[in-house]
Amino acid sequence: MKSIIFIKFLFLLVLALSFCNAKSISNYINDLKERKRDIEFYLKVTDIERDITFNDKKRTLDVYYKKEEEIEELKPVVIFIYGGTWHEGDKVKFTKVGSLLKDNDYISVIPNYILFPIGGFEDMVNDIYTSIQWTYENIEKYGGDPKRIIFMKNLRKELEPLPELEKVILLSGPYDFDDYSKLKNYLGKDIENSLLEQFVKVLFRTKDVSPYDIVKAMGDNSVDDGFNVKKFILYYTSKDDKIPEISVHKLMNQMKRVSENVNIEYIYREGFTHDAITSGMRNDKQEQIDYFLYLLEL
Repeated sequence: MKSIIFIKFLFLLVLALSFCNAKSISNYINDLKERKRDIEFYLKVTDIERDITFNDKKRTLDVYYKKEEEIEELKPVVIFIYGGTWHEGDKVKFTKVGSLLKDNDYISVIPNYILFPIGGFEDMVNDIYTSIQWTYENIEKYGGDPKRIIFMKNLRKELEPLPELEKVILLSGPYDFDDYSKLKNYLGKDIENSLLEQFVKVLFRTKDVSPYDIVKAMGDNSVDDGFNVKKFILYYTSKDDKIPEISVHKLMNQMKRVSENVNIEYIYREGFTHDAITSGMRNDKQEQIDYFLYLLEL
């Protein structure tokens, strides 16, 4: 599968996930309190290499690793991509995730990427692509194994092929805007979900905004490398009131149609809300932390 298609597909999965994290105005005060807490925790962390420039746009990433530990055996690597509805968020917010991974013998990479309206869709895709490329080329010096990378644009030029990824873990869609009812909740009235998809297409000046749409347009058995990922884990939970479970199954069915050798494991969890895992990790909730680590080991 060509890297330009793969990275667009992969990043759209991330963007789709991030759309669910939009917050109402009533939560802004809590956000400010959390921001203060995040910065304080970030500045206290010592097992970290901060603000490493990874592309020619001067974008930066952080690497979490045990600095004082001698490298005897390379460790698996987790590239954690945060959400934020395309216009907010940064790596500082997820310091606890990076530290958690480091404490459990992973090397963690958390990159910043450009946000709207400063950057558009292709700029975001390029940042994610180059952060993966940087990780593959440089992570060994921090004790990470470039052959065991776990990943939690419509480019107008050919790019060098991406390394094969060990695993891609996706937490609770949506994977197609037609399945998404968030706009109805904001406006308080019925509206065709596809209007949201059309809006995003115009806003980001791209015809591809949905992972489902990208895969649906491909021919049967047209992908012979399993999307260049050894294993996909798609997670959904019983108390998700933001998106329907069908969104996950639609994407899985299309992926299996276009790649007969794709490896997908579907995980259904009883009792968690939509953002329970990411929120739980940031707030030191042991049940959610344990489940996140369990997903990494699958």
